[in-house]
Amino acid sequence: MGFNPLSMVVGAATGFLTGGPIGAAIGGTTGAIGGTNGLTSAVGNLGNAASGAWQSSILAMQDAQNEQNALYSLQVNAQASQFNNMMDEKSEMMRESNTLRDVALEQKKADTQVTKKFIESIG
Repeated sequence: MGFNPLSMVVGAATGFLTGGPIGAAIGGTTGAIGGTNGLTSAVGNLGNAASGAWQSSILAMQDAQNEQNALYSLQVNAQASQFNNMMDEKSEMMRESNTLRDVALEQKKADTQVTKKFIESIG
């Protein structure tokens, strides 16, 4: 049992992949020490705990981001519904306006015909 630089590099790489920067430090230490004595086991257990904590923090961040994305989607959907309702109301108002304009034009035509008949009856 002695210092093993190759095992240190492999341990650091493995530790980084499973536990981030903390796991790299612990994995490198474990690899450098080598063997299966109590110190190595303790360091390995510490590495596992650090890895678990790091993974838990990543999952918590992902959950927070998912929640933020869901809230954003709800807000966008609410805004789209408000826009659609506004456009529906505007379209209905334009239809009413067109109908009133058509009725006014028909009334003008009828008034013109009445005026012509009145003038013919006088003359």
